[in-house]
Amino acid sequence: MTSTTDNRYILHPVWDPLLRALHWWMALAMMAQFTSGATLLVLGNDMSDALMGKIDIIHYVGGYAFAAGLVVRIIWLFVGPPTARWRDLLPLTSAQRRIWRETLACYLSGFRRPISPYRGHNAFAGPAYLAFFLIAVVQIALGIRLSLMPGSEAMNSPLMVMHEWGFFLLLAFVIVHVVLVMAHEIAGRHGLISAMIHGHKGFTESEHQALHADWDAALSVQADPSGGTEGLDDMTSNNGDDTKTRHE
Repeated sequence: MTSTTDNRYILHPVWDPLLRALHWWMALAMMAQFTSGATLLVLGNDMSDALMGKIDIIHYVGGYAFAAGLVVRIIWLFVGPPTARWRDLLPLTSAQRRIWRETLACYLSGFRRPISPYRGHNAFAGPAYLAFFLIAVVQIALGIRLSLMPGSEAMNSPLMVMHEWGFFLLLAFVIVHVVLVMAHEIAGRHGLISAMIHGHKGFTESEHQALHADWDAALSVQADPSGGTEGLDDMTSNNGDDTKTRHE
């Protein structure tokens, strides 16, 4: 029988408004890119010039919209709150390295082994996000260069082949990302999907207490080189926490 304490969980603020807005902005822009890019790739030779021109416009607008969001997100890696910064994406602390090992074991076991709760990004997935940013930057640069070339020259350019491979890499990332988020949502029940809407993850009281111990240990790693902890206060703060009852 589940205890009353297990049924109570704490909604803790994790994702800031700008990060959430950037996530959905880039997701929508990528949907436009994937749809228009796949249409051009599969049906391009059978289209009229007028129709291809319209789809090209959608692809260009979507590309620049995605590029704008990506630039802001990369800047936010360095100046944003702790859960938005690059340190949250790498297994730097002992807790992050433990999460990395547990996540790998969980995947190898088919999600039969548990993963300790983590506040922001999963340390196993974090490096994949950084790789995504790098591939996306290259993809944007290739797209801009190809857009400046005459149509026939662009279609026959080796850069187009690289651009197509980038398309498939980013598409594969998105598919794996969505599948794993849904799997974690079912297995962990921390509200990963809803957290990207309202910004809060749900933890049981025992999980929340364990997380605070990890956050305290992380302060020495994420502190400024000068020894200060500016901008890290919210890592151990209960401000914004909301206790709810989990209904089975």
